[in-house]
Amino acid sequence: MEPDLFWLKPATRWIGTWLEVYPEVESTNLVAERLAAEGAPEGTLVLADRQTAGRGRLGRSFHSPGGLGLYMSLILRPELPGSHVHQYIFVAAAALADCLRTQLPDSVPVGIKWPNDIQLAGRKTSGINLPVQLHGDRISSAVLGIGVNLNNSPDDFPPELRETATSLLIAGGSPVPRTPFAEALLLRLEDEIETLRSRGFERVLDDWQKFFRMRGARVRIGGPGTGREVEGTIEGVDSDGALLLRENGRLEKILAGDVTVLESEE
Repeated sequence: MEPDLFWLKPATRWIGTWLEVYPEVESTNLVAERLAAEGAPEGTLVLADRQTAGRGRLGRSFHSPGGLGLYMSLILRPELPGSHVHQYIFVAAAALADCLRTQLPDSVPVGIKWPNDIQLAGRKTSGINLPVQLHGDRISSAVLGIGVNLNNSPDDFPPELRETATSLLIAGGSPVPRTPFAEALLLRLEDEIETLRSRGFERVLDDWQKFFRMRGARVRIGGPGTGREVEGTIEGVDSDGALLLRENGRLEKILAGDVTVLESEE
């Protein structure tokens, strides 16, 4: 393992005050969930050089080779109802997209595929998930997991991902040092979390919308969390972040699901 992650010293106020870095883990989320159950404070941060069973959204795996990406999990203890916890997915997506924008030439388009996939020139470069532990209808703890492909070359991806995945190296043409990138991302993430807590979700959604490129796209939505598969044209998102889909003349609100882009009407 390169020693760079062990030198991580983010200039954050509360994220990473308790920091654990591992050469290899099954999943940083699993480590963080265990620490949260043992009473670790909010802001505890777990990073690993490599994951053998990284997890993405909707139960998918996240390819996590050593030395190439950033894999981290942050313990949160937000004081809000469980029905609002999805707001932290938008927080993380907005912070990550903004951080990626600063690392790339202006010619590389950075976009968010609802709700949280960050895409560079239309290909996925990151994964975000948020497993939650509830006490009644309140959140006991949440673990914000973020994985970013930084220095992967095309051959570093499994064959099944080579047409859909990318990295900052592929998109921007230059390697990205992991520690400075992690420090910049953690600062941006902390700012966005504090924006949510002090100014509300509307302001976070404004930041998120700057990178939303799906209006007018014809899509199919299905998978976990959906009662049926639907097709329609995306009109935007509402004030809660739900996707607004025009289907056969009717506007439908989508709260969860896997989005497949069929075509764009823009």
